[in-house]
Amino acid sequence: MYEKDFFNHDKVNTTPEPETRESNWFSDDFETSFRRAVPRHRSLTVYRPRPKRFRKLFKSPVFAAVVSSLVTCCLCLGVFSAYYRPKTAGNVLPAPGEAYFAAGYGDYEQLATATNNGSFGIPEVYELVSPAVVSIVCKSQSDGYVQTQMSSGSGVILRSDGYIVTNNHVIDGASQITVTTIAGQNIVASVVGKDERTDLAVLKIESDAALPFVELGDSSKLRVGEMALAIGNPLREELAGTLTVGYISAINRSMVIDGKQMTMLQTDAAINPGNSGGALLNLRGQLIGINTAKSTGYDVEGLGFAIPINEAKPIIESIIAHGYVTGRVVIGISGQTITEAIAKANNLPVGVYVGSILEDSAAQKAGVRVGDVIIACDGQKVTTIDEINKIRDVHKVGEIMTMKVDRNGQTVELRLILQEEKPTTETEAPEIQQIPQQQTPQQIPFPFSWFGW
Repeated sequence: MYEKDFFNHDKVNTTPEPETRESNWFSDDFETSFRRAVPRHRSLTVYRPRPKRFRKLFKSPVFAAVVSSLVTCCLCLGVFSAYYRPKTAGNVLPAPGEAYFAAGYGDYEQLATATNNGSFGIPEVYELVSPAVVSIVCKSQSDGYVQTQMSSGSGVILRSDGYIVTNNHVIDGASQITVTTIAGQNIVASVVGKDERTDLAVLKIESDAALPFVELGDSSKLRVGEMALAIGNPLREELAGTLTVGYISAINRSMVIDGKQMTMLQTDAAINPGNSGGALLNLRGQLIGINTAKSTGYDVEGLGFAIPINEAKPIIESIIAHGYVTGRVVIGISGQTITEAIAKANNLPVGVYVGSILEDSAAQKAGVRVGDVIIACDGQKVTTIDEINKIRDVHKVGEIMTMKVDRNGQTVELRLILQEEKPTTETEAPEIQQIPQQQTPQQIPFPFSWFGW
């Protein structure tokens, strides 16, 4: 049978072959036959979707659980990497930039670089640091009476868990210490440890929420003429959070304060009673000093002094970690400098008069006696207590220090095995061998104004 093609006017054989059956047809054969049945420019192309091989895999609950777990792990790792700031190994104080990150300022270095050439404006410094500066009010028991505000001062929060640094003279002798934050929260503080030599003390307060804290700077990089900001509690608690502004007037200023030789920063930022223990800051909002003292008088103005933070940092770290300053040697005696005038009046050599000896100390074990006059240490002539302290501080715990003393006109050489200085409470304080009244030279006043070392 032939059928006429209306398009090409050709006849197409449409008679099926006898052996062809419907069961022998396949999709490819049909498509080929269909395409040949019409001209190519008028033919239609039929597309069939290919079967999805992994459709069953995607619908599997096991596959979905595995994928969701991997995505969750990746997100957690990303968040942890972005926000985690590890602390410096062996350092109990926060790492650089951690205070600013905790305060919500993001990365400190990027912020400081983008802000005013590496420094903030004064209002920004105050806004950032003032919440970490606290007021300290102490109560003391004296003769059965409680004296409120016997000593008051300032303090600086160093860690979010409530460690505060202040001056030792602020809390010395206090039976109760109360810390007041700038937000008005009153918290009773405990003493972690204190150090009379450097006039530093560390307190601890407990709080349910993380506390704002200050960033530590590097006082060794300071230059005279740099701006300095002081925040503290001058005069009374009502003036808490006072900001004063000045400049670094001098660095490495060696001074004797309350009989102690100290290296200080000098500033003309106003420092008043009550500022002791407060913060001295640079324009990057970093703590560069602990405000400690000022010169007073009608003819004195603009002479404030602060403990450099590089000097204070190892003391603070040791107190937080151990409760006292470790590795510091002690001789175990106290005495008075014998000047030339006192020496001539009492027929004594110039040196240091031994007035008392601590029990079981290096001095007692070496045979030092009350009434001896120390005239030399490690072969060097000494005439003052400060000279003995300088020689002592060169040594480490367990080392031997030689000492020459004048005992009733005879020179005696002694060898002291230096011990570590450890804090003692009043109940645990060792007995002190005092000089009897009848053995005191008549021209030397008794009791002496001792300076222990």
